[in-house]
Amino acid sequence: MARSDEEGFESPSVYRRRQKVVAVSRRRVGSRMRWAAKAAAFIVGAACLAAVAAWYVRGSSRFDLSGPDSVILIDNHFVSQADIASAIGAGAEPNLFRLSLDDARHEVEAIPWVQSASLRRVFPNYLQVEVTERKPVAYVNTGDGLKLVDREGVLLEKPPEAAFDFPVVTGIDSSMSAADRKARLALFDRFEQELKSQVGGAGWLVSEVDLSDDGDLKALLVQGRETILVHFGNRDFGERFRTFLTLLPQIQSATANVDSVDLRYRGQAVVSPKPPAGEDAANAARPAPVAAVRGESSAGHAASPAKRARAVK
Repeated sequence: MARSDEEGFESPSVYRRRQKVVAVSRRRVGSRMRWAAKAAAFIVGAACLAAVAAWYVRGSSRFDLSGPDSVILIDNHFVSQADIASAIGAGAEPNLFRLSLDDARHEVEAIPWVQSASLRRVFPNYLQVEVTERKPVAYVNTGDGLKLVDREGVLLEKPPEAAFDFPVVTGIDSSMSAADRKARLALFDRFEQELKSQVGGAGWLVSEVDLSDDGDLKALLVQGRETILVHFGNRDFGERFRTFLTLLPQIQSATANVDSVDLRYRGQAVVSPKPPAGEDAANAARPAPVAAVRGESSAGHAASPAKRARAVK
């Protein structure tokens, strides 16, 4: 009987065995198909329901803005519900859900008194509008009447019920661009910031400010029945006002009726007296004589009387 070369070793069969067939459960396949069909039906149903709901809310009068009473206004002082309703055109597009909030916000911010706004819908037919109003800093005589102006140079109509204690600013008007007005008002703002803690304590009030020359801010100061036009230049306003207070006794002793004081010269003031009462127009048009008044010298000693009041021709 023939044997293989190695004892106990059987050569592998040249025939492959048939693989065992795995049965697929028809029940499992059917269950998955039913779940997929249910999910598809649910999605289609939800989409149809959403479409019907959208058609209803966009077409039903229940969601229409009825006018100013439909506006919920927050943080306003001078802007009214009627102003908001008019700006967004509530009558032209009454439906709350057809109204574009972004477009409506731009319309609200176009109201001069509104600096910024945020809007949201409130079910079923209310629009909540939260506004940040502009803060005026002065009155402006524009030629079309007295208006208010904020730091951005935006001109504002004075609300009838409001009262403001601001100086009147001249030298800017509605014909100037907002950028030009803003640049001039930046000078006024620095002037206000530097003087606000000094003017009232010294007994003076700033009545008018002339911004027509951006290199020379001129302010009309009032104390009782006395008014003095002061040239402050365009810097060091606080320091120059202190110079004015220091030199004022010398100015008043040298000149009985002071018309203007020019403080653009460090440590001294150039004074112009008021023209005599009853002076004819020809004489009034001539430049008035001025006197230069100096304060303390750098060594701390007072200047000589001759230097304190020196006529300049």
